[in-house]
Amino acid sequence: MKFDPQKTVFLIDGSSFLYRAYYGLRPLHTSKGIPVQAVYAFCHMIAKLIKKFNPQYISIVWDSKGKTVRHEIYKEYKSTRQEPPSDLFDQKDYICEFANLIGIYQIEQKGVEADDLMYSIAKDFEKKGFNVVLITSDKDMGQTITDTIVLYDSFKNIFFDAQAFVEKMGFAVSKLPFYFALLGDTSDNIPGVHGIGKKGATELVQKFDSLDDVYSRLEQVEKKRMRTALEENKDNAFLSRKLFILQYYTTDITLTDLVFDANNWSKARSLFEKLEFKTLVKEIDTSTGKQIEYVKLSETKGYIFETITTQASLQKLCNTIAKKKLVAIDTELTGYDPLKEKLVGISVCIEKGHAYYIPFGHTTGEQQLSQKIVLDMIKPFLENPSIKKIMHHAKFDQLAFLHYGINTQGLIFDTLIAAHLVTEDWQRIGLKHISKFYLDESMITYADAVTKNGYKTFAEVPLDLSTEYAASDAHQTLQLYPILQKELEKHTMQELYATIEFPLIDVLLRMEYEGIFCNTNILHTLGTHIAKELQTIHNKIIALVGEKYKDINLNSPKQLEELLFEHLKLPPQKKTTKKTGYSTDQAVLEILAEIHPIPALIVQYRTLYKLKSTYIDALPNYINPETKKIHTTFSQTVVATGRLASSRPNLQNIPTNSYEYKGLTIRSAFKPSENHVFLSADYSQIELRVLAFLSQDKALINAFLQEEDIHRRTASNIFEIDINKVTNEQRKIGKRINFSILYGLTPYGLSQDLKISFGDAKQYIEKYFAQYPGVSAWMEKVIEETKEHGYVTTYWGRRRYIPGIYEQNKTLYDAAKRIAINTKAQGTTAELMKLSMINFSRILQEKNIDAHLILQIHDELLISVACKQKEKVESLVKDVLEHVVDWNVPLQVITRLGNDWQEATK
Repeated sequence: MKFDPQKTVFLIDGSSFLYRAYYGLRPLHTSKGIPVQAVYAFCHMIAKLIKKFNPQYISIVWDSKGKTVRHEIYKEYKSTRQEPPSDLFDQKDYICEFANLIGIYQIEQKGVEADDLMYSIAKDFEKKGFNVVLITSDKDMGQTITDTIVLYDSFKNIFFDAQAFVEKMGFAVSKLPFYFALLGDTSDNIPGVHGIGKKGATELVQKFDSLDDVYSRLEQVEKKRMRTALEENKDNAFLSRKLFILQYYTTDITLTDLVFDANNWSKARSLFEKLEFKTLVKEIDTSTGKQIEYVKLSETKGYIFETITTQASLQKLCNTIAKKKLVAIDTELTGYDPLKEKLVGISVCIEKGHAYYIPFGHTTGEQQLSQKIVLDMIKPFLENPSIKKIMHHAKFDQLAFLHYGINTQGLIFDTLIAAHLVTEDWQRIGLKHISKFYLDESMITYADAVTKNGYKTFAEVPLDLSTEYAASDAHQTLQLYPILQKELEKHTMQELYATIEFPLIDVLLRMEYEGIFCNTNILHTLGTHIAKELQTIHNKIIALVGEKYKDINLNSPKQLEELLFEHLKLPPQKKTTKKTGYSTDQAVLEILAEIHPIPALIVQYRTLYKLKSTYIDALPNYINPETKKIHTTFSQTVVATGRLASSRPNLQNIPTNSYEYKGLTIRSAFKPSENHVFLSADYSQIELRVLAFLSQDKALINAFLQEEDIHRRTASNIFEIDINKVTNEQRKIGKRINFSILYGLTPYGLSQDLKISFGDAKQYIEKYFAQYPGVSAWMEKVIEETKEHGYVTTYWGRRRYIPGIYEQNKTLYDAAKRIAINTKAQGTTAELMKLSMINFSRILQEKNIDAHLILQIHDELLISVACKQKEKVESLVKDVLEHVVDWNVPLQVITRLGNDWQEATK
């Protein structure tokens, strides 16, 4: 639709926009912790509207605070609504400030809802000869539609005029109050007629003229169940209609109030800067022709960042480092893989105020030392353990040096690892971010130095700019060192850092450097066979639906939606996340598979396609051309609970029993070094044992002490039978409950998983807690402690702040409780595994055993061990892991040997 801006009034439903903006983005904070995702999204939504419509007359209409007229009519009106998130209205204040700055008129009237205000203003301006566009997704507003008043859903980019409304709903706009009088509205707690759903309401609205008409001709309602529902809920029906009908209120709004000039957008620049909306600031600066420049830390703070380009100056620097015995170091490479990319420069800082960059791999044609001279001169101090080093993300820099034959010694602090421990979940811990947070000093970014200038790699960056960027990295790392030391003390995490997180860096370093062989021939064989199976499944589907769909993309949700729900007429189960169509996700396909063969074939297709694309086709791309191995990256700073994460590629997700062809699986492609075998060491039921220790539940501890099958023990109580009579199916239920209780298992979730009734699921969970009362008491204690402190701690002292524990919003509060309990248990388990890795790795080194830790897969370690020492190492790893702690709950480790990863997994 097109509108004449001079003859059109645009009214924005502020609350609708606010909630969509809040939930439309992941939580976003400024460097100082101010939540701003709703503000950011709201500003972008307004910008999009301005660009699309160029409005001359516009307003944001807000709901009134507190009770409204409808609460006087019906006290229970909106009583089922949860409290909003605590930071929602703080963000609304910024949004109102933004609207004021750019000159958008805002309307709010005490005791009046925004829907009624929008309706009233729309009617007023309609009388004055204007078109009105109501920008809202609220279904109530359909009542306002006329020849000159339309609705616009900006999220779906859909207009609703009278014709579009009839096409969607199946009846005229005038009947909408009748429809909702029958249907009610759960979100506003409007009762409607209990027992009549959308289909029934539509049937009645199409047959009868109005609510009065249907009750005057009740005997003509053919379905007895529907007629009875109408009879029993007559009062609710008329009450619901009264609550639903929009009310007209007199306002003093004039056309002058609504005048808007898009040129005022630049007046919001100060707010965008305050809230760190860099993209929005940049757009303003670009549109106004302002030169966009990065801020040089050296100039703003008076720091000296020096480029070392002569052998004499480098020697002088090395001598100074040798005397000071303390240096912050950072590396610059041509990419993100330290074992593949080229090292182009090194930055160092010895004291605040002065840092150095030593370039040797830049392609700018400027004077610089050769790589050989630089590495030969710095190698002695890098490998000297008496010269203490500080780094940010030390493992990356150490791997970069190892790639060039330099084994860095003397690392005493990693600011990245420390920052991860002392910051909250919302905070980013990249050097640029923590520099801003702790020092209030902005640094130029990689984008400022490289991508914005059109350079492909850092090697192309001129030396003056590369020095500013690189030297500031080393300088800020040195500055942050004492600050983060104090933060660790303040948060009582010095011991966790010193005994687990810091020594783990070296363990992971050696694991990543060692890498793992991957046989691409096996992957190719699997890939070829799966490709044939995918084609076979595709052909089976075409045979069932016809040649019309021969080119269908079975990975396209849109095309599948058409096939399943339009062509095959299968019953839709739920809407997509964005409510733009019907979902074809795994859960939906599994339900539909019970009534038609095609959904089951699609499930098979998707499973095989994911295996091929995610693993079989992708893994060869990660093989290092020099080592012929895959070197995954293990991170200590990605998962909030403290678990290790694997990436590039994620080897923790390689399936165990996914697909087999002639004895080959994906895991069978992973091989140990020559004359070595794989040894896997897997903690048995470790999270349950940790739960037993933390809760000190007597029944749970006793089950492990007696070496009972814990899943059969739980099932025997749930089903009230002897443990020896528990069936495999009953054991599965016991296992599901045991492993899910720490993740906030609900009766609904259990009923869905096990396809049992809600009542049975609820009873099973109640029996679980009756069997293990100590677990329930422990959970309550964790929640109370979290409320008291605002954070939860693991056994070894890792602290995680959980602000949601103070939320009035029930959904957010329940989520916070689950996070607290899960963090306590999973975090403790993760730390136990890390401690095991450290102890085992240390013993391998001390005893000079030919074995290497290769992978950590949550509760399991994969070790490459020389064939002649396999029995010795198998005994050793079992002993170390089972005795890593002195608890009253025994730990059990299961070991397996194999000539490939699959064999060691069985």
